[in-house]
Amino acid sequence: MRCSTVHTPPEVFAEFHRVLAPGGHLLIAFKVGDERVRLEHAYGHALALDVYRLPPDRVAEELGRAGLIETARLVREPDLREPTPQAFLMARKPGNS
Repeated sequence: MRCSTVHTPPEVFAEFHRVLAPGGHLLIAFKVGDERVRLEHAYGHALALDVYRLPPDRVAEELGRAGLIETARLVREPDLREPTPQAFLMARKPGNS
């Protein structure tokens, strides 16, 4: 399962555990920070969109609380195209490997 949580509140982590098969893997991507940013204009038009920025340790903790085991982590620093650091965590649901 691949998922970006940029526009999803962190309460969904328990749902990841529910839908994964035993031994299943989750790759989660998110913007690094500690805030919710409300966008009112982006992509050339008006909108109402929340962007969640989360600390990697908090995401790993929430995944663990949901019963998933972190297996890998990568944090990419900002660049010219994306001004916010990005994080990628891989986790596994216990069970068959």
